Amino acid sequence: SGASPVAPGGPVASASPVRPPSGSLPPAASTGPNSPPSAPPDDPGYDLRKFGFAAKGMSHEVMAFVTSSQIGYALESLDLDVVSTIAFFSLEPGRDGGIKRGSLWRAWRSTAMTRLIEKAHAAGTKVVISAARFSWSPSQTATSRSILSNASRRARLARELADEVVARGVDGVNVDFEPIPRGERAHFTAFVRTLRAELDKRGPGYQLTFDVTGYHDSYDVAGLLAPGGADAVFLMGYHYAGTFSKIARSNAPMGGARYDVVDTIKLLLRSAEPERLIVGFPYYGHVWPTKTGVRNAATTGGGFDIQYRKAAALARRLGSRMRYDPVEQVAWASYRDRPCATCTTRWYQVYFDDVRAYRYKLDYVRKRGLLGTGIWTSAFEGSERGLTNTLRTVILGADGTDGD
Repeated sequence: SGASPVAPGGPVASASPVRPPSGSLPPAASTGPNSPPSAPPDDPGYDLRKFGFAAKGMSHEVMAFVTSSQIGYALESLDLDVVSTIAFFSLEPGRDGGIKRGSLWRAWRSTAMTRLIEKAHAAGTKVVISAARFSWSPSQTATSRSILSNASRRARLARELADEVVARGVDGVNVDFEPIPRGERAHFTAFVRTLRAELDKRGPGYQLTFDVTGYHDSYDVAGLLAPGGADAVFLMGYHYAGTFSKIARSNAPMGGARYDVVDTIKLLLRSAEPERLIVGFPYYGHVWPTKTGVRNAATTGGGFDIQYRKAAALARRLGSRMRYDPVEQVAWASYRDRPCATCTTRWYQVYFDDVRAYRYKLDYVRKRGLLGTGIWTSAFEGSERGLTNTLRTVILGADGTDGD
């Protein structure tokens, strides 16, 4: 998940660069800032029925994030046959641990959201609150630290989230704190465990997940998943490339010489059982200005994110110029265009997950025996149905293969 606006034509993309914060360790060497990671639990300590995908005839969990501005799209277009959990993005905690009562809150409490909750439940789809708190800037980090470092503020946030779950008749919470400020690793684990206890006080069967970025050493994943903690971890398997990139490439690469989604999954599986891991994928790609038309060319600017619906339309215009990279498993193309009406033409490259790339990712989730996948976000598909149809094929066995 994530919520940073991007350049013209782009979506609300992930706010989570996978580059490690300054001074952090590379993932393979990471032990976290506070303490060594806990060992994976022997007892899962959770009930798979909290996710509900099996009762819907789905082979895997599918968590679709819906932002406050996308409720209308979800009501009209979200295919609930292949979505087992809707995560409303988001409610934002304030410095005092209380949930902010701003525009996000009003969207969450809106009649449109009430209709979406009712429609989802009628289809057997669960709805959870995503509680989002970013720490990508000094001011954001200070706010996150003020919550996590204070036991009473952590307790207040846990109570308010659990109360909101009950008040709206929904099914749990997704915790999207990214990343965890240095020194607050153990406090974040304590918060998630407090939230678990508050949910359990209000009734059985509430779902609790937490998100991690590609570089996840600031989270004690095993400790967070230990009995009395979360049910599953959600990997934001995207934004491995973006405006910060020196070369053009996939924003969710599945291979190659650089750190990728597969590397991240392998690292997470040291601390989490496969059936506790959900991997989210992007319904958006990226366009860069580049020095040449060669694949993975050096970039000459940050470029912009491009929603799947716009990337698919661009691919149709480019036609035979579209290529597929079997290393990173991504559709891509080079083309020349003018940045302005009077400008000279220059090289651009686009990289995005087309149907082939998305199918590869879903098949990987299935073959590794993971709990499921996630979508950031369904609205980026627009009226295009290629990704949704691929999801139906893999998750529902709509091609007659039962997902095999």
